Amino acid sequence: MSTVESIAPVRPHSDHRPIALLAAALLAAVAMVLGAAVAGPADAASAAVATGKPDKPGKPGGGGGTTELTYSALGDSFASGTGAENYIDSTSCDRSSLSYPKVLDADATANVKLAAFPACSGASTGDVINSQVKAIPRGTTRVTLTVGGNDLGFSDVMTWCFVIVWQSRCNSYLNTAESLISTGTLGARITSTVNAITAKVPKAKIIVTGYPLLFDPASGYANAARVNTDTEALNAALKAAAEGAGAVFVDVAGPFTGHGIGSGAPWINGFSDTSIAAHPNQAGNLAYAEAIRSALG
Repeated sequence: MSTVESIAPVRPHSDHRPIALLAAALLAAVAMVLGAAVAGPADAASAAVATGKPDKPGKPGGGGGTTELTYSALGDSFASGTGAENYIDSTSCDRSSLSYPKVLDADATANVKLAAFPACSGASTGDVINSQVKAIPRGTTRVTLTVGGNDLGFSDVMTWCFVIVWQSRCNSYLNTAESLISTGTLGARITSTVNAITAKVPKAKIIVTGYPLLFDPASGYANAARVNTDTEALNAALKAAAEGAGAVFVDVAGPFTGHGIGSGAPWINGFSDTSIAAHPNQAGNLAYAEAIRSALG
């Protein structure tokens, strides 16, 4: 059995489940860091957005009223805005007022009104299908979806490859993630997720986003290059599955270039605060919104 090679300081986070390996107190803090919470049906139902937001002005000659498109935001912690903090509810979903769905909702040029926001930290494709799709209002015409990372064991990879560096475990989780991509398993799950959304709102335009490469080449982390390469493979699988199912794919890796962990101006949180580590910060969520905006039309 391998020994633990290094241990990074971890801040306790009482909302998440402990990992039943090594010292329980240490791993209870680590496990929750990277989004182990999953919304159940009641949580997803509670994600309906309040309708107190005033309508944006109609277009000239449009006779007044709103021209906004009804919008629902689904997915995992990258969609809920975990890394930007400023959470707007008391659930473990970590939905942020600075998340990219809320940024788009507040942006007059995006022309969307956020009607449902069931995205939740820790969500997998199965959670989206089983818990989040049912929260989409029937009149929704635009849906964003950021999901797939948790299907590949995102939390385990971040924990064992970067927070607690245990290389044999790190390799095992990365091998599993790579297999899920290369065998088409992840792509099939994305196809099923898009199909479930289409079944609920057949006329909606569905926008599937990719993930940024988490690490700058200068980050110095031993496993960073492999994780970035795997993220590129993940994005390729997401793009193929999304477009094959009739959705639109939006790449965010390009806009995040030069802004990964270890860069001079990171848009992704490092590991000094493990409750938000490896997630886009406020600037990163703004970059997501900018990348998505043109696809909403």
